[in-house]
Amino acid sequence: MTRPASTMIKTVERYVIHKRSLGYLFGTNSDCLRSFARYADQHAPGQPLTVDLALRWATATEEQRRTRGRRLATLRAFARYLITFEPRTEIPPPRLLGPCVLRVPPHLYTSQEIAALIHESLAYRPYRQRDAHLGIRNATFIGLLACTGLRPGEALAFQNQDVDLTRGLLTVNRSKNLPMRLVPITPCAVDHLRRFVEARDKHFGPSGDTDAFFRSPNGGHIAYITMFEKFLRLCQRTGLQKAWGRNPRLHELRHTFACNHLLRAYRENRNIDNAVHELSIYLGHANLSDTYWYLSAVPALLELCANRFEAQTRQPRKGGRS
Repeated sequence: MTRPASTMIKTVERYVIHKRSLGYLFGTNSDCLRSFARYADQHAPGQPLTVDLALRWATATEEQRRTRGRRLATLRAFARYLITFEPRTEIPPPRLLGPCVLRVPPHLYTSQEIAALIHESLAYRPYRQRDAHLGIRNATFIGLLACTGLRPGEALAFQNQDVDLTRGLLTVNRSKNLPMRLVPITPCAVDHLRRFVEARDKHFGPSGDTDAFFRSPNGGHIAYITMFEKFLRLCQRTGLQKAWGRNPRLHELRHTFACNHLLRAYRENRNIDNAVHELSIYLGHANLSDTYWYLSAVPALLELCANRFEAQTRQPRKGGRS
């Protein structure tokens, strides 16, 4: 006779199905919640989710403090869902175990650095004919991230049908937080992508063995670690790694795009809240706070933000004394 599934396990499974029905991938988070459900059913069977139970579970293993904070943050979202059905549910306060994410101040690539990476990619001369495609592929990939702010994984997952060069529109189907989003691109970007497709199809043949937009020498999708290693070698050859004193990150091309958008909004004296909202939609952020982080991410933006705030606080109120 099989043992019936416990109440918390059933509830977690319903929550996972609910999130995935909304388009979320919900992979790692689902594993985390199942771990909590097993712990709850063993140590507090039939009891509601409480702050005490959440803390005991989050600190039950010898993990880094930041990892424990991430576990608790995942549980907070589940608790907000659960309280609708179980009024005794307690939602753990935010940052109860400290911050769950340690944000490293990003490096903003200059236009000269991006141009150097692209030039070095195009100058690549492979030893094998099967690798002749790598130069223009890597250059196009770096250029696309720089001009769209896409996550590297999103670009690597592109299928041919996701890249509409007639309308100048990219369809991101494997986004981090959203089921799908549309990313418009400029005519200049369309021209570069069209030249890349012509070179790619000339190398692999128009049909190929896969529908992947960016292809490995074998014709399939490229693993993130493979592209990252190619990128690191480019940074070594251009001297960027030595200049920074640390490994450059592909994701910092996304940070560069975001910060440049906000810097331009400040210099054009635009409403910064509108600029942040536009950027949040374009980048596919689920939380607006993730986009506002860029205002404090780099000194140049923080200074502009502080100067505008100071100027506004100095303005006399209408009807008041000057």
